[in-house]
Amino acid sequence: MGIQHSKSRTLTDSDIRLISQQTQLEPHIIQQLYEAFMERAGNDGRMTISDFKKTYTEIDPNANFFTLDNDAERFFMMFDRDRNGVLTFDEFMMAYILLQRGSDVPANRWYNAINTMPVGVISRPSLLNSEEALRLLQYMHQFYQIPNFDPVMEHNLLWGQLAPQLDPSGYIPQSEYLRLFSAQPNIQPHVW
Repeated sequence: MGIQHSKSRTLTDSDIRLISQQTQLEPHIIQQLYEAFMERAGNDGRMTISDFKKTYTEIDPNANFFTLDNDAERFFMMFDRDRNGVLTFDEFMMAYILLQRGSDVPANRWYNAINTMPVGVISRPSLLNSEEALRLLQYMHQFYQIPNFDPVMEHNLLWGQLAPQLDPSGYIPQSEYLRLFSAQPNIQPHVW
């Protein structure tokens, strides 16, 4: 979303319009979310994991009481795109939207991971090359923390199976890569 943050409790009109277009949220809702975020995050506008855990039940209407702490940590890690240990308002908004829309299902997590990866990681929409596919697996492994999972080894196995389907420039459709990955018996119990 690329919003420039100030220490004030308001966003510029252009920031609000941009976020509204991207999220389909009403402008007044965006302002309320920003104010609530700043209240919880403090003057620096950076939400820590403990702040996020306190907020998690407010933004996830389907939160499971028994796994609350682990779920909140996983979501925090998934949306802390720069891995600096804090969420910016942009990162928080991505988590909020995913949780509010009830789209916290495994397939949507994959597509959300693809869409929230840093700019330039995915070079062609809906396609992955070998390096991008490996980075996606590494990114998702941070979220799921699958036991005994080696992203490089798993990727090499999958990529070898997909080699005959590569286009001339070395790309495969994201959906095909994720379909094959989700069919792996050692992965299904943890992800799907």
